[in-house]
Amino acid sequence: MKIATTINEIMDYVPTPADAVRSYKGSGFKYLDYSFYYDHKGNSPFLLDDECYWQDQVKAASDAADECGFTFVQAHAPGYNPLSSMDYESCMRAMTRSVEACHLLNIPVIVMHTSFGPQHLYPMDKAKYFEYNKGFVGRMLETAEKYGVAVCIENTSSGNMGDFYFPRTPAEMNDFIEYMDHPLLGCCWDTGHAVMEGKSDQYDDLKELGGNLKAVHIHDNNMRSDQHLPPYCGKLQLDRFIEGLIAIDYKGVFTFESDGFLNNFNCNGKLKTLPLEVRRSALKLLFEIGRFALESYDIFEN
Repeated sequence: MKIATTINEIMDYVPTPADAVRSYKGSGFKYLDYSFYYDHKGNSPFLLDDECYWQDQVKAASDAADECGFTFVQAHAPGYNPLSSMDYESCMRAMTRSVEACHLLNIPVIVMHTSFGPQHLYPMDKAKYFEYNKGFVGRMLETAEKYGVAVCIENTSSGNMGDFYFPRTPAEMNDFIEYMDHPLLGCCWDTGHAVMEGKSDQYDDLKELGGNLKAVHIHDNNMRSDQHLPPYCGKLQLDRFIEGLIAIDYKGVFTFESDGFLNNFNCNGKLKTLPLEVRRSALKLLFEIGRFALESYDIFEN
């Protein structure tokens, strides 16, 4: 199994995704997850009418990956929520362009958040939530059909979402996938969100997801907040998680989303932020944790 990590770990340190990609040189990682997470906000080129700006940014990241010997294997769509007050059409342009960008980068799968808000409360408004998200996810799938990119919905936790409806369990994710009935739709299991739901042992969850599981986000926490820490820093039972992946013959990538690791900006003085080189040292440790875990089960793919 390949090990990847999100370039979002470095995006606060550098001006462009291409610069972020180059920061992973020497970290041990060969495979990367491209984060479009904030590309529905601010001055993102994905919001502009002119196609060339976002395509130039993606091309630059692709060139940086080629230069450093990296391969993009997974992506995260913009974190846009249509039930927010942001402009729908421009943000949907960013969403669908992220799928097209996956095609340009030869990325086979992109993870997205479904839409949530006080209009749909948990668990009583499940049907209305499904109906609303049929249009939102369906828009992504229309673009995915053009480019052959799989789209994955993601689980969350009550700690993140409060009373709003959002899939928290494998059954809810499977139900939405069945409801949409589209061959390109699958799911991404987020280990940290599951830990926040009180699930340290996630073996049975993976078994329930089965063939619908196309991607994972691996991070850990103390069950109280979504800290995005590496395994061994919280409550995740890593053995049981890997045993679950093996049990369902998971074909995807072992993708870290541990972007909170030594990346908290908790003061305003000289020590506000660790230097980039220290962050890069943390990335090396993150890779070694992943390699140790997969080699221990004889499933590591270099």
